[in-house]
Amino acid sequence: MSDGKAVIFDKDGTLLDFQATWNEAIGSAFDLVADQNARQLAAELFGYNLEERRVLPHSAFISETSETTDSLVADLIDVAAFKQTINEESQRHIVANTGATAVLNALIDSGWKLAVATNDSESCALDHIEAMKWSHLFTSVKGFDSGHGSKPGPGMVLAAAEECSALGGVYVMVGDSAHDILAGQAAGAVTVAIGKQPAALQLADNQIQELSELIDLVEAL
Repeated sequence: MSDGKAVIFDKDGTLLDFQATWNEAIGSAFDLVADQNARQLAAELFGYNLEERRVLPHSAFISETSETTDSLVADLIDVAAFKQTINEESQRHIVANTGATAVLNALIDSGWKLAVATNDSESCALDHIEAMKWSHLFTSVKGFDSGHGSKPGPGMVLAAAEECSALGGVYVMVGDSAHDILAGQAAGAVTVAIGKQPAALQLADNQIQELSELIDLVEAL
């Protein structure tokens, strides 16, 4: 334990524009399911609107692990092929949230170490970070399969803070869902909710609408 300082980010919906990155990628994967009935049922279980080509607000894909989402459709479609298409297409469609790169660089310039704690897989998170040319910015990247459990448990947040040498200092968890905030709270982090999800906003220590607001917020800690 040391007295370092770290900002730990959720990935989708926090660093990345969720809808832009995933909606069409998931649609492309469903397009490849030949059996129309299986495609329709799998989409309903997944929480995806095939006609509007968007992830629905109640979808497990938004906050649960990708393993959990896979299990919902595993009896209907080829999950391995489905996941491969989604991950490949998401890298092609990937869009950062407004100001993300500038904020990450500003935090590093101010002496903060950066980490990601996502319920996506570690490999997919690393692929997305590389696609955004952010690999050099992050000290730690944790996914649900990194060996520390998934959110809302505290494991990956604690592991990320430790890798950033911040467990004895200040570490902040930033996310857009209740899972993110609950994980941060359980890990002893200062929590910041970004976006408009009421549950996250109500639970968090701090609330922001844009990533740019984070710089002044953390410097005041």
